[in-house]
Amino acid sequence: MKLDAEFCEKRCPICTRAREGKPIAVFLQKIEMFLTGGGCPAGKDRQKKYGVKPNEKIPGKKS
Repeated sequence: MKLDAEFCEKRCPICTRAREGKPIAVFLQKIEMFLTGGGCPAGKDRQKKYGVKPNEKIPGKKS
């Protein structure tokens, strides 16, 4: 399994649910972002590629 921007955007069980607003996933993602200083490697790659943090939706993109 390759952990990259696409994984974070479409397949990550925490990030995808957190962006949907699921409370437990939001809580876990906040802990992860605090401990890692901005997210896991896939989340950081997503930030470089799309310009948004792992906990933010891509502007203009419909879910």
